[in-house]
Amino acid sequence: MKIYRQAVMAIIVNDENKVLFGYSPRDISYKFPQGGLEKEEDIITGIKRELLEELDYHLENQYILEVCNEKIRYSFPPDVHPVFMGQELSIVKIKHNPKSKIEPQDDEFSKIFWIKPKDINKYNSKYRSSAYYKAMIICNLI
Repeated sequence: MKIYRQAVMAIIVNDENKVLFGYSPRDISYKFPQGGLEKEEDIITGIKRELLEELDYHLENQYILEVCNEKIRYSFPPDVHPVFMGQELSIVKIKHNPKSKIEPQDDEFSKIFWIKPKDINKYNSKYRSSAYYKAMIICNLI
């Protein structure tokens, strides 16, 4: 029986109240920085690792605004993953530190940019779209 993978997602907000979003050639869609939690890893350790791996973004604790109580969930299309039926993500809302680098590190992202939270559905996030919209609401951004 397949289960939902426990994962983390970063909602990084800048001074203009825009959120960091990107295009993933690996997924052929738009997405937030995110990834699965490793065994015995807590949410903060996981989001710091994911941001470093994906964007060379060094997250300092004072920029963490909130670890949201409510999680989002989305299902994968059939046959996408052999073990997991989808992901259940803990959302970490982060105040962007303008001194932090944002540089895609692998094929996870080819483009990174800032968008208005209300414009989230203008970008094709495929099966993640409704969960991402819900995340904007949870983070009080729309």
